[in-house]
Amino acid sequence: PGVRKHEIQMGKKGDSSLYMLNILPGMAVPEHGHGGAEMTLILSGAYRDKLGVFGPGDVADLDEDIEHQPIVEPGEACICLVATETPTRFKDFIVRLMQPFVRI
Repeated sequence: PGVRKHEIQMGKKGDSSLYMLNILPGMAVPEHGHGGAEMTLILSGAYRDKLGVFGPGDVADLDEDIEHQPIVEPGEACICLVATETPTRFKDFIVRLMQPFVRI
């Protein structure tokens, strides 16, 4: 609830993925890390995490050493384009169990 994801097909099967997210204001993405690189381009809205605030035109370039919990700023949904090398690694056990079903 509050998060919509649209996968962009890249042709070749593998662990990497490209997708767009639309996250409602005030929503928090569960705390997570990455097994490789993740680049997020903010198209509209903004989110905040322990690294700062990312708004339109900003790129969050994260690696496997970063764990964070993005929280969308009030007032506007955050729409972003996300490219990942490997699937997201959620910290919470319940979220990890649900991951195959919600495809995040």
